[in-house]
Amino acid sequence: MDNRYYFEEKENDIVTFKDKEANHIARVRRCNVGDDITAFNGDGYDYHLQIIEITKSVVKAKILDKILNRATNEPKIIVYLAMLKNEALTTTIDHLAELNVSEVKIFKSDFSVANIDMQKISKLQTIATQASKQCERATIMSVSIINKSDIKSDISWCKNIFFSYEDATNKANEFTGDFAVIIGPEGGFSKVEVEYFSSFASTISLGKTILRAEVASSVAVAMLKAVNHAS
Repeated sequence: MDNRYYFEEKENDIVTFKDKEANHIARVRRCNVGDDITAFNGDGYDYHLQIIEITKSVVKAKILDKILNRATNEPKIIVYLAMLKNEALTTTIDHLAELNVSEVKIFKSDFSVANIDMQKISKLQTIATQASKQCERATIMSVSIINKSDIKSDISWCKNIFFSYEDATNKANEFTGDFAVIIGPEGGFSKVEVEYFSSFASTISLGKTILRAEVASSVAVAMLKAVNHAS
């Protein structure tokens, strides 16, 4: 949605847009003072705003109303994603944000080719924010780095934990509530990793063909959402 905007600054009932977002409102969309727009800041609400000021680099708007976004109350979804190559990774992040995933935690697996760094994470977070605008969710999927050895303890809060890999034969059974899923890299998981993840996660099959990593993550999330009674 091209006329949906993201803001970070709010004081009382006044919202301030700056830099690229302000430019998009004033010069790309050619909005004027008095126009109504829709925006969000990641708190789960859609804000109905009216523009009250436009300058060279700043747009200010007054909050008229806010309503809880329809996707906000969906179950929490965490994806533990093995590091992928750049193009595959950006595609995956975009698609997972559209699927209303709450968090993506990226780890270096034995067969990951690419390396992880904070500059990449920053770019991926921007992609996640833009995807939130376009798919009309009002929360922003967070993207972070995690050590593979820390996943077991990090995921322990969740009772519905799934691990997808090519030799799995189990189908996902019906369940209810928040869930987490572990997805591998282009080259799959090593035997050691399969043993590690299988020790605390339920293995699931995504079908009889081998899926690309960027496809597998979307299929896994969509499939698990479909059998989740809380969705």
